[in-house]
This record gives sequence, structure tokens and C-alpha cells, in this order.
Amino acid sequence: MPVLMIEARWATYIAADLRRAGHALDGPLKEVGLSRTDIASPDGRISYASYMGLIERAALLLGEPGYGLKLGSSHDVRDSGLVGFIALNSPTLGDALANVERYISVTNEGLDVVFESLGSGGGVLRFREADTPLRGLRHHAEQSVALLVKGAHEMTRRRANPIRVEFTHARPNARIDYRGILGCPVRFQAEWDSVIYSQESLRLPVMGADNKLLQILEAACRRIIGRRPSKEDLVHSVREYVVARLAKGAPSFDDLARHFSMSSKTLERRLGERNARYRELVDRIRSDLAKHYLANTDLRLHQIAFALGYSEPAPLVRAFKRWTDVTPMQYRQKHQ
Repeated sequence: MPVLMIEARWATYIAADLRRAGHALDGPLKEVGLSRTDIASPDGRISYASYMGLIERAALLLGEPGYGLKLGSSHDVRDSGLVGFIALNSPTLGDALANVERYISVTNEGLDVVFESLGSGGGVLRFREADTPLRGLRHHAEQSVALLVKGAHEMTRRRANPIRVEFTHARPNARIDYRGILGCPVRFQAEWDSVIYSQESLRLPVMGADNKLLQILEAACRRIIGRRPSKEDLVHSVREYVVARLAKGAPSFDDLARHFSMSSKTLERRLGERNARYRELVDRIRSDLAKHYLANTDLRLHQIAFALGYSEPAPLVRAFKRWTDVTPMQYRQKHQ
């Protein structure tokens, strides 16, 4: 997996908090693989994993169990950089959240973000770490949610309040006034970190939005995204999910949609936006794994078939000839 990067902007805010509390920076930075040079400019880029380590370490050093919430709610949308300015110039709150999904990778490659309509139930912005081992760390999730909630207030002059907030982590063993800070019920141990708004709130206009400036900012984001290799996204997550379960047969599309907390239609649309179809993804996964097993292991054909979710070798042989125009054994002889 490539190293996922994030702007150093929020790391500079954390460093300022540590300085104000009288903490030396070199130790905490070194512990997470950073130096003062790495955070000298908010526009610099650091690894997302290092940033996640830094905010967790800062919460311990500062003795603040609600540090992430405090950090997020103490900054304005403008403090988020380019994506923040795009949100501030979007026509409505719903447009702003959709643009966060569309352009988040410009400033933060470490998050998978999905904005989904819930029909008459409103809409939800979901996010979680693209790097699975980082999921469940608390303070960045709480910082992001607090910033989103405060940002919605800022953009709509306090008219937009979330229906509910959800976190992937468990409720911490500390007295934290989540409802008082976020202004809504909070659910823990969810599949994604999420902020849910009503349809009425999503239609609220963003006060002071400038459409001409929005077009300029979006063009800048598209140029930046175009220069970078695409980050691990929904397609990668789907592949991971399928590979982990393939030995028991490819998961049904409805099961997949439930896992990603989407309707089947929404998942189909989001895969389509990435020029991907589920059946073709499963086919490609099986093809890639079959070639790997044949070329790099001594597994027998029936073992490979079972590993790929087939009940017997014959369907694998037929599929393999369709993929490569040769039989599995011919492929093994050529590539081992």
C-alpha cells in the first residue's frame, strides 16, 4: 500500500497546542516519525499515519480525553485549507458535503469519504481510514466530526444541526459531553464515522457563497487530483472485502452494500463512477489470484478452486481459459 499523505496543517495546530501547554516538541514528533521541519509549513505534506499518531499522543500529553472534539470545534472551515474554501463557496450545505467527498484527497489521502442521500431521511457524510489498521483511533475522527458540525453552523448561520453522529470507536471511559458539544445524539461502534443531516438542513444555502470563486477553486482541485495517482478508494475496499471472503464464495452484492452501509443502488452508482462493476471486479480478483497461485505456489488445482470460491475445479478451468486462452496447467508450466 502506498504511503498516504495529509497536509501538515492540522499537525501545526497540534504543535501550537503542545507549545502553549509547555511541552517540548522534539520528543512527541520523533515518536511518530516527524521532525520540526516536517511541520514548518501548513501546506507541507506528512504521512497520514504519523498525523494519526501525533493527535493521539497530544491528547495523552495534554491530559484531555476530549482533545479531538476540542481541536475540531476550535477552528473555522477556512482553517481546513483548499477543501474548506470550496465548502464555503458551495451553493447549499448538501453541495458542500458532496464537494468534501469529491475533493478531500487534495488535502488528505488517508480517508475514504462517501456522501450518500438517505432520501426523505436526509443525507450522511461517512468517512473512515483507508488504511485498515488505523481504524478505531479516536481523536482524529472526533476532530473531523466536530469540525464538520461547527462548519455547518458557520456556513448556514447556525441553522443546520445534525440528526445524529456516529463513531467507529467505542464510548471512551471518560466524562465527555458529546451531546453538548455536537448538539445531537451520538452512537458508537458503527461501521463508519458519520454525520447525518435532514433533507431540510441539506437544502440550506451557504451564506456568502461565491459561485465564480467556486469554479476557480474546483478547477485547481481537479488539476491537483489529475497530477496524483488515485488513492486507495472504494474499489480497493471492495477488493479487500471480497478477497477476505472469497473461499466461501463471492459475497452477494446486497451483503456487500450492507457492509459499506449503502443501498445496493448507491453502491452500484459509486462503483460505476469509478468505471467498475461488481461482477467484473470479482472476475478480475479470481483471475489475479489464480495466476498468482499457479505461478508461485504448489497448490493443487482443486485447492486453488476452493480458495477462489468454486465447489470443484471444472468451473475454474473454464473461467481460466476465458481469461487467458490457456488451461491452468499450461499457465503453470510456462510461468513457474
